[in-house]
Amino acid sequence: MPLENINYQWYAIYTRANAEKKLFDNLHEKNIECYLPMRKVMKFWSDRKKWVEMPLFRCYIFVKVSYKEFFTALNTPGVVCYVSFGGKAQSIPEIQINSIRTFLAQCDHEITVSYERIQKGVTVEVLQGSLKGIIGEVINICGQTRLLIRIDSMNCSLYANISKDEVKIIEKKVVQRSYAIV
Repeated sequence: MPLENINYQWYAIYTRANAEKKLFDNLHEKNIECYLPMRKVMKFWSDRKKWVEMPLFRCYIFVKVSYKEFFTALNTPGVVCYVSFGGKAQSIPEIQINSIRTFLAQCDHEITVSYERIQKGVTVEVLQGSLKGIIGEVINICGQTRLLIRIDSMNCSLYANISKDEVKIIEKKVVQRSYAIV
């Protein structure tokens, strides 16, 4: 019985250190759809400084595979494992991949990535500016311009300068804590 409806989903792959670009090329050679978001960073040496392109998320690359290509991608040199939770590879919604693409395409300033463990907050949608349409979780707002947006599936955060007036609250989450007296 031929399978006509093959389900392709995005997954994050954890790579060996500094192997993202080579892995990207190897996956393309195998005709596997992949995405390696890049950012420009100013590097300084003793005799010069230069803008270089570096992966936005160190040691991660995104692949869009079905069950047919799942293990082909996993067995590519440079791959450590799929990002998984509870022993199962975690798929990433297409909208999150598109949000990263939109963010990078419309962002004209340096991007900072943070991997610190941050607690969840209010979910917002950006209404104006270069990040219009992106939905994220607000972790911290400092003053009028600094907004921290979290991408849950990667367990990391993107920082962006944006005004409080440019966001609309979609969902409020109230964290209740209980204390026991012993």
